[in-house]
Parts: sequence; C-alpha cells; structure tokens
Amino acid sequence: MGGLVFIIGTALLALFAYFLVGDSSPNANNQKAEIALKGPNFTTQIIILKNNRFDDDVSVIDRFMHGAEKPYDYYPIMDAVVVPEGIEVTTHYNQKKIIKTTDLYNELTAKDLTPHLKSQKFWLGTDRYGRSISSRLILGIRISLLVGLLAVIISLFVGTIIGAVGGYFGGWVDRVVMYMINVMWSIPTLLLVFAIVLAFGRGLGVIFLAVGLTMWVDVARIVRGQVKKIKEEQFVQAAKSMGVREYNILFRHILPNIIGPILVIAAANFATAILIEAGLSYLGFGVRPPTPSIGNMLNEHYGYAITGKPVLALVPAVTIMLMVLSFNLLGSGLRDVFDVKDGGK
Repeated sequence: MGGLVFIIGTALLALFAYFLVGDSSPNANNQKAEIALKGPNFTTQIIILKNNRFDDDVSVIDRFMHGAEKPYDYYPIMDAVVVPEGIEVTTHYNQKKIIKTTDLYNELTAKDLTPHLKSQKFWLGTDRYGRSISSRLILGIRISLLVGLLAVIISLFVGTIIGAVGGYFGGWVDRVVMYMINVMWSIPTLLLVFAIVLAFGRGLGVIFLAVGLTMWVDVARIVRGQVKKIKEEQFVQAAKSMGVREYNILFRHILPNIIGPILVIAAANFATAILIEAGLSYLGFGVRPPTPSIGNMLNEHYGYAITGKPVLALVPAVTIMLMVLSFNLLGSGLRDVFDVKDGGK
C-alpha cells in the first residue's frame, strides 16, 4: 500500500507538473547564473521585469503539456533602492546595477518597491545553471513515468499476443515462439536498447519504443505458461466442444483468467523501464537536454557528491530508488493478492 500511495502521488505530481512547479517555463529551463549551486531552502528576492518572450495565445493544453513563459521575468537580487533613474539593485555578485523604469513590469510609483519585488524559495536549491532543482525533478519524474507507461503498454501488447498464441496452439507455433524468446534473452537488454536508439536516433518516442520492444520477453514467457495450463481446464474443453472459435476462447475466456500474473509482470516491467530510461539518460543516450530527466540530472551533478554539495546528486538518485522500490513493492503486493506462482515452462 505504501508503494501504491507513493506511485499515485508521484503520478498526480507529474500529471499537473507545470501547474505545481515554481518554474513553469518550458522544461523548467530558466537559468540564473547568479544563484547557481545554492542549497536547499534557498530564498532570494527577485525583481519583476518585462518579458518579451511571453505568448498570450498559448492554450491551456499547451501549458499543461509543455509549460509556457510567464508575462514577466525575474532577476535575483540581494537588495534594492529607488534612484532617479529607476531602481538600483545589489546582485548576488555584490555588484550595483541600475534597472530603468522602462524595463520594469509595472510602472514605478514614488518609492514603493512592493509591485516590483517578490520572494522566491527554491526548496531543493539550484543546479549549476541556476535552475530550480525541484521543478526539474518533478518534470523528470513525468518523463520517467511516461516512458515507463508507454513501454509497459508496448511490452504487454506484444508479449501477451506472442505468448498466448504460442501457449494455446503449441506445436511448431510454440517452438517458434520459444526460439524468439531464447534469442531475445541472449541479448543484454541495455545493449539492445542502445542499438535501437543508435539506429533510429535519440528522442522520447524512440526510447519508450526501444524499451518496450526489449521487455516483452518476460511477459510472453509468463503468458505462455499460464495459457498452457488453463487451456486444459474443463471450461475451455467445453467451449471447444460447443464449437466456439479459437480466438474467442483465447481472448475472451483464457486471457481474462490470467490478468493477475499479467499485472504482476507489468509492475516489474515498469520498474525496469524507469531504470533503463534513467541509465540511458545518464550515459547520454536518453532525451536531449534541456528536457529534464532524472538520469540527466544525475549525470550533470554526480561529481558534486564529494565536493560538499551532495544534495545535487542524492536527490535524483534517491528519487529513482524510491520509484523503483515502489513498483517492486506493488508487484509483490499484487502477487500476494492474486496468489501468483511462476507459470513459465
């Protein structure tokens, strides 16, 4: 139950990511070098400036999927005072800088700085480019869950059909299926994913397709074993004697009775897909920067683990660990609920 609650929480967080994160710009890629490598709970004053990149025609769906620029930009500062030319600010480099009135988002009135200044907190600090770690982490979780979901759907579709056909019809069909399974098992999963990505190029679509096409083997093995066992049951024999068509027996009578093992292997494959996606991104074969990915974040900051800023490396590493652990716990729980035993033969 703990794993299920964590999965639901992260899924909701990822689903509404751009409405929850502090930096809702596309890919949370708002870089501020002045506040790079700040620790957790870092808070700074920001001055509100005009933003010429703002597009008022962005639809709600586009904002939901890809984020959008705000109608203003912010500039992190340490202090600010009103001067005749506008506002004199002290930057985080301890430098003085004059911001003209025409550059402000709101019109400057007398000495009231309230409309122009805000306070912003970075819950997990900032990375080496001055971007919000928490914002990019949430968007990275979205990428991991999306790749995992689509990869699991592909692996279930391919593996269930191949395994069910081989287990039900037997004979030469089953021998062909087992040959395909053994060939796929002989190739290391990560190397096969590398080959597919190198052949078709980097991209989110290629990644989940590659991961899905390498994980169908376990699904096919489990489904094959369960189908071989259930097709000997009396209700299947009765359906055959009544002249029910083969595909109706297989897909309407047998497969619904093995939904338990399929859900268990789906949970395990979800955890595997998250690990593979993170591994690909860590090695530079995943989604292209600046798209946030947990693997990319770990690759960019693992060196800081021994230089006094371990949070930069620990946060993505712990996130991956918790996500994989949660799906494994969910799989174990489903196995207990459905009383699943290994049906592979």
